[in-house]
Amino acid sequence: MNEVDQARTQLRRVVETLEAIRSQLLGLQASIPPTGQETSPEDLEGEPDALTALRAALAGALHDRLEPLIQELSMAASQE
Repeated sequence: MNEVDQARTQLRRVVETLEAIRSQLLGLQASIPPTGQETSPEDLEGEPDALTALRAALAGALHDRLEPLIQELSMAASQE
């Protein structure tokens, strides 16, 4: 196994770890029930309450950062 193959193998392991973290974060997000602020448009004015801010942070991190990272690293690990 050459250096490139070794690096790709290690990268695949990292991707598996990131996928497990994604699952944990999705589970955490699902365990926090939507608040009145999220379900009522008129309540969206002003600062979000703590639970709404937490759910928003999780959603943003998953969608904007973790998903693209997993996709990019997966593609790099599978390139020939």
